[in-house]
Amino acid sequence: MAYLLDFENEKYEKGYEKFYPSRENIRKNIGKKICFVTYVDPHRGNYTVKYGVIDSVRYSRLFLNGGNDEVDIRDIKECGIEIEVVL
Repeated sequence: MAYLLDFENEKYEKGYEKFYPSRENIRKNIGKKICFVTYVDPHRGNYTVKYGVIDSVRYSRLFLNGGNDEVDIRDIKECGIEIEVVL
């Protein structure tokens, strides 16, 4: 299986780790930044990585960036969450 998000490369999603977007996991991580992919073009394989701060979750809807953006959890193909730096 090919992975969409590259957590090892400095140019891409470095500083994030793989995250499973379930309602329980999202509720535990409200206020944290995530990256995710919701759509992959079936013919070309193109996709866009989106970023946002978790605001809340209702049913299967994930609200990001102060409620301005909304995503269905079931549409997320792959997701990562920002790694907390402990000093």
